[in-house]
Amino acid sequence: MGTENYHISSSIVVRNKVAINNGAVFFEKKDGDELTFIKELYKQLKSEYPKFYKMDNLCKLAFVAAELLLKDRKLSYASDEIALVLSNASSSLDTDRTYFNSVEEKSNYFPSPAVFVYTLPNIMMGEICIRHHFLGENAFFISEKFDADLLAEYSSNLLSSGKSSCVIAGWVEINGNNWEAAMFLVEATGKQDLSAANLEKIYSGIG
Repeated sequence: MGTENYHISSSIVVRNKVAINNGAVFFEKKDGDELTFIKELYKQLKSEYPKFYKMDNLCKLAFVAAELLLKDRKLSYASDEIALVLSNASSSLDTDRTYFNSVEEKSNYFPSPAVFVYTLPNIMMGEICIRHHFLGENAFFISEKFDADLLAEYSSNLLSSGKSSCVIAGWVEINGNNWEAAMFLVEATGKQDLSAANLEKIYSGIG
């Protein structure tokens, strides 16, 4: 089966301190930095998940993106039927820099286990899976830029193989002041056909 047999039933984009849910602005806050915005968005979502504040920045961004995507949605699939497929360009570089700074100077050597534990991008996937009790397929890819073809094709393959009945696919990137996330809920039925072109339009803010 090709991607045309599946659909995008929900989507979100978080970029430039604006959170968009299915094409409509859910929350925006122009003052303050990106981290402040993400914390405010978390409060708007009323998630009540105290562990959020212990996460690194990449996990915080991914966490609120998933919360927004699944807001008011109750997935009717078994836990092992829900797959999570994410990607970015910088891996966990944002946190890697923080950890490196803690060990760079021998005279001020203070490596933090709380930081080190987040120096792998799959940790952010684990945080989402723990939160939502997902037990299905997991995959994380490094791409130079948002790769709509990869996400569409991989999601389609998971669904057509019978390994998954639902896929949460997306892009979660932090590098310096560039914070952005785009997530898509892919199912057998939905608002838009699953295609690289449609994923690209949503990611670009024109779909």
